[in-house]
Amino acid sequence: MNLLVTAGATREPLDAVRFLSNVSTGATGAALADALAARGCTVALLHGENAVAPRAVRDVESFSSADDLRDRLQRRLTAGGVDAVIMTAAVADYRPVHQAHGKLPSAPETLTLELVRNPKILPQLKAFSPRTLRVIGFKLTVGADASARRTAVAAQFIAGGVDAVVHNDLDEIRAAATHPFYLYRSAVAADEASPPPMLAGTAALAEALADFFSA
Repeated sequence: MNLLVTAGATREPLDAVRFLSNVSTGATGAALADALAARGCTVALLHGENAVAPRAVRDVESFSSADDLRDRLQRRLTAGGVDAVIMTAAVADYRPVHQAHGKLPSAPETLTLELVRNPKILPQLKAFSPRTLRVIGFKLTVGADASARRTAVAAQFIAGGVDAVVHNDLDEIRAAATHPFYLYRSAVAADEASPPPMLAGTAALAEALADFFSA
């Protein structure tokens, strides 16, 4: 199976030296790519600049902004040959309306930035591919209760373009010895009172995803 994994953070430039980003290191995506490769999948990884590198996957390409990631995904998917996309990348929701030329001045006491929402990438992916494509979305919450988690996962299904959603919560990740994941295999699962069984670590998630693809 030919898989395309994204990992790490996008960078939305403010000027020639500054950007908006987030805390994602890309470690989860890199580890997941390696785990899927170890299971016999052919894996390519698109990762954010300075993200953690995979150990085994050799088909690796870096991206910068959300637009750049979208363009790289479109180019690879249009070429065909990809069976599934696993979107672990942390894509910025907003970007500056204007990118300053050179460097913004550092003397002012305050600085006001105008941001505009980035178009969602996930709902576009299937249209890029000439073949049937399966898409796995990732949803991160922070300190969310069970109801808020279900709502966040359901929203990703409602937005369209995903076949399954992997959820994790930052507070739970920080408190756990091994990274916990929850694989929602359908929109129906997001409406159920209890979450899917917890998957401990990227190897367990890779196994669950491989089973999902083969089902």
